[in-house]
Amino acid sequence: MGNRIASGLLALGILAAAAPARAELLRLSLLEKPAPRFTVKLDLFRGGEPAAQQPPVRAGDPVPAETLQQSIADEIAQSVSFDGLIMKEGTPLALLNVSGDFFTVREGESILNKIRILKITREAVTIEYDGQPYDIRSKGE
Repeated sequence: MGNRIASGLLALGILAAAAPARAELLRLSLLEKPAPRFTVKLDLFRGGEPAAQQPPVRAGDPVPAETLQQSIADEIAQSVSFDGLIMKEGTPLALLNVSGDFFTVREGESILNKIRILKITREAVTIEYDGQPYDIRSKGE
């Protein structure tokens, strides 16, 4: 019985010596290859319909005007909010939050030399940015 155990251990030792010197337990060589490019096959937000393929945007490519306009409108919607209306001697003043900074402005005034106030009502403030008007709705609306 003792000989069987000894011969088994000897056989394991011979197999271990014969194994390649660089045997990988964790297969780290897979990290050296570039990962396959990630692509979305289904659009989860459209109930499993295939996602529309959009060509990649490269630096220097012209951006369509409506895409640029929409991105500016989205940025304004995220960074400017109409937090309140103040009536001072019959003149409406708007309390605007622009990226965390609060401003009390009246029609015709400018904020940060970029945003001009066109019109103030109870429901919204109309501003002008880069020559284009944008409506900022009251937080309560």
